[in-house]
Amino acid sequence: MSHQLTVDRRLAVGDAVGPFELRDPHGRPVTVDPGTSAATVVVFTSSGCPYALAWHDRIQELARDYSARGVRTVQVFSNDPDAQPADRPEALARRVGNGELVGDVLVDGLQEQAQRWGATATPEVFVVDRDRVVRYHGAPDGDFDEPERRADWVRDALDAVLEGRPVDRPDTSPAGCSVKWRVELLWWEGCPSHDDAERLLRSALGSLTRSDVVVRRVRVDDDDQATERQFPGSPTFQVGGRDLFPSPAAPALGCRIYSRPGGRVGPLPDGDDLQVRLGEVLARPWDLPGWTDFRHA
Repeated sequence: MSHQLTVDRRLAVGDAVGPFELRDPHGRPVTVDPGTSAATVVVFTSSGCPYALAWHDRIQELARDYSARGVRTVQVFSNDPDAQPADRPEALARRVGNGELVGDVLVDGLQEQAQRWGATATPEVFVVDRDRVVRYHGAPDGDFDEPERRADWVRDALDAVLEGRPVDRPDTSPAGCSVKWRVELLWWEGCPSHDDAERLLRSALGSLTRSDVVVRRVRVDDDDQATERQFPGSPTFQVGGRDLFPSPAAPALGCRIYSRPGGRVGPLPDGDDLQVRLGEVLARPWDLPGWTDFRHA
């Protein structure tokens, strides 16, 4: 069976990105607008990934070195906290208090920004210019085990952006741990299909060998919740707030109807189709087309 993938969702060099808001580890809202800085470095990272920790000091040094030149560094923690406890807000607050993290430290609790940017790894770096255009995407440098590299791929990109010239190496393969994703199964008690939906979901994740993915059931009880979660009916499968089966239906408490092969409809999606869509949104760096493992190359 062939499947049509839903959307090319990953930001690439040359794409525009607008402002966004996340909360710091203390729960305070912080707005990031690349249009207000000479350049913005957005790093999706983790406190529990050995690759992110190996590159950690280089990223902090870069943030200090370029802040005087108007560069804003934003470190985003998107991992599900059940899968990576070291990225829980209270743990990040301690690291901030100890002076271990430089610049903005933000918690992507719903994983919406990781999905919006298309991040797959920790660490994964984006450099955005004042025009809000991505000018570099990829790894900090060519080897996590060589501190003397000093995140030189990002430094080279920043120097080019600040000097108004093209970036010589604008795109590299992200290299590190995979983002620790969560799939949310939204359901309403008025429909009897939610237990079967969870079994279908876990079967699809098993076929993808994705035991690292957290499954969380979210009960929707009223119209306000349905509107807040953009819930078009039960069951709904979401990753980072993104419906795996986008629907034009208005948010409502009701039973959802899925199109199935052969023109049929049913209360659950086709299992093969669900598996393909999960594979798309839960991609790891090495799942991406053209990915190159340059580490120690």
